[in-house]
This record gives sequence, C-alpha cells and structure tokens, in this order.
Amino acid sequence: MTTVTRRVGGRAPRCTLCGREILRGEEYWACNGHRACEECLPELARRELAPCREILGREGRI
Repeated sequence: MTTVTRRVGGRAPRCTLCGREILRGEEYWACNGHRACEECLPELARRELAPCREILGREGRI
C-alpha cells in the first residue's frame, strides 16, 4: 500500500497531538479533524474511544 502525504496550505501536515511534521511516505491517521503520527496513535485512539470506556464494576453508572 502506498501512502501519499498531502500538503496543507503549502506546508507538510503536522501531527495535531505532538506537532511533529509528517514526512513524505510516512503513515499517519486522520480522524475527526485530527492527524496523528504513528507515535501518537495510541493517544488518538484513547481520545476517540473515551465515550466507550467502561470500568469493571461501574457499568451503567453516571
């Protein structure tokens, strides 16, 4: 699979979590207006899945 980096406003895109520039050919994830580099993917996943988070023994509590 080939990844193509799109330039945003004439500049290379940046990870919206850490601010690092995403280089040509480098994988990144775009989700709900965020761009995450490989290193920040776990943090992006935690943020996006936060509404689905449950704690055993506390299900259904508000």
